[in-house]
Amino acid sequence: MGKVNFGVIGCGGISNYFHIPELKEIREAEVVAVADVKPERARLTAERFNIKFWYSDHLKLLERSDVDAVIVATPHPTHAKLSVDAMEAGKHVMIQKPMCTRMEDAEAIVEASRKHSGLKVMVLPFVYFDTPAFDYVKNLLNEGVLGRICMARSRVAHGGPEKYQETVTRMFGEEKDCWFFDLERAHGGALLDLGVYAISQIVYLLGRVKRVSAFVATLDKPAGVDDNNVVIMEMENGALAVVESSWTQIATLEGTSIYGTKGSVFLNYFNMPVAFYTQKESGWIVPTLAGEKEPQHTHRHFIKCILEGLKPIGSPEEGKHVVEIMEAAYESAKTGKTMMLKA
Repeated sequence: MGKVNFGVIGCGGISNYFHIPELKEIREAEVVAVADVKPERARLTAERFNIKFWYSDHLKLLERSDVDAVIVATPHPTHAKLSVDAMEAGKHVMIQKPMCTRMEDAEAIVEASRKHSGLKVMVLPFVYFDTPAFDYVKNLLNEGVLGRICMARSRVAHGGPEKYQETVTRMFGEEKDCWFFDLERAHGGALLDLGVYAISQIVYLLGRVKRVSAFVATLDKPAGVDDNNVVIMEMENGALAVVESSWTQIATLEGTSIYGTKGSVFLNYFNMPVAFYTQKESGWIVPTLAGEKEPQHTHRHFIKCILEGLKPIGSPEEGKHVVEIMEAAYESAKTGKTMMLKA
């Protein structure tokens, strides 16, 4: 197997604590350069991980012929332009969640990926679900063990992004600044940050969404965006699903539940044991899951797709559908109307 040379655009917490450390553990990966609009962040990140080149202009990074792929890990509204620029420069792209914040940007990403069809473009968080737990639930659904699926519920929540952001700004010697709370810089709140996980899980397991109705609220945080929300979705297969996300939850032990005419299943997002109930067994079962994914499996999956010409889990089209759902949810919350999605 060969090697993939990476450039990382965005040197905040997600790059310093997740993307770069994982890439450093993979023999087939090499981080060649990093870029950030804050030059000091780019410089300090490069020094921290012994990366030779750093830039304050992402286009300079994209000009490098030795960069094969880039990870876009910047604030949510900036993902589209950076991703399109990367594809135009002939780079494979991994896009941090959410893919973007507006449908016009989602369409631009999809159009660019189709134009440059030889490139691998992977959208998070779908690949996070490439785990034994989700594989097991997928098999239950495919084999009809749960019968006709009637309802589903998914919740992802924590205490908010401000403490994490304080850690990041302290790392770089910056003043405290939680851009997540600023509507102009974030375009939305907990729904974009955490609801994207819950919505993506439902779409990954049950398929596309037909109609959306939602409520959003700012109940505790000093923010111009939502810190709590509830989204009700009618799936194309007729099932009803409820998605919840919050920045005001102290302890987190949540997951996804699916309810069918012959059984129910619950799984925790972070790969804790699956539990399911069926009429046949007449009781809850906690199965032994076969095997575990490799460490750094998110980045390993992307690298394998590049080197072996495989299709990544999490396509721009799938990401676009999730963006459409979130945009419809905000519009529903604003107008009080149920929103019909495009076919």
